[in-house]
Amino acid sequence: MSYAIEFQKEFNFKITCMHAFKSEKPRRRVLKFKNHFPYEYKLKLIKGNLFSSFENYQRENKIDLIIMGTKGAQGIKKLFKGSNASNLMLQTRIPLLIIPEDTLYEPINKILWASDYKPMINPNGLDLLKKIALNTESSIRIAHVKTSKKKTNSNDKIEKKWEDDYLGRDVKHSFKKIRRSSVSKGIRFYLKHKDDNNLLVLIRRKHGLFDKIFRKKHSEEFAKSPTLPVMIIHE
Repeated sequence: MSYAIEFQKEFNFKITCMHAFKSEKPRRRVLKFKNHFPYEYKLKLIKGNLFSSFENYQRENKIDLIIMGTKGAQGIKKLFKGSNASNLMLQTRIPLLIIPEDTLYEPINKILWASDYKPMINPNGLDLLKKIALNTESSIRIAHVKTSKKKTNSNDKIEKKWEDDYLGRDVKHSFKKIRRSSVSKGIRFYLKHKDDNNLLVLIRRKHGLFDKIFRKKHSEEFAKSPTLPVMIIHE
């Protein structure tokens, strides 16, 4: 919650804190918790299932971003293995910001976007990312991991298309090419050697880079990466 509040201060949006409960004890705990965060936000307490409650709520309210936390050091590893965040991610197409436990907010100035360079069917999904980059004057590093030894001359054309069609000239960005045996190893390598990234962005699409990273063996590798917030954008 503390990360969400600091994030809200920078972007000036309204927060709704939603908590689904099945008994009165957690409800009382949440009401007590509210006193520890004396900031302006709406507290939504719903008795019942989190996912059905959220589905009903999003039908009636415009939501630009969902912020959720993970528990424990292996939070990112668990993120896509039956957690609340993973289930919610399958249920909605709203961008999702995952905050590892105990992550302190720091101003965003470097964003790492892990990309497979595949064309985007719906580039409008990038609107929130571009807004964050422009509001914070951040630079987006578009990292592409090559797992094949074959040489290709098409990258320059792809990068120009991305500048023209996806990001535009106003968003500061650069392209990074990484060669490793797997995508997850490549991203992990880059995160370790460029430890000034404040946010990792992944695009979720069917059979895309996102699914490659979070296959079982790759998620084990990726869990060892430096811990930082992850934004999931649906194509």
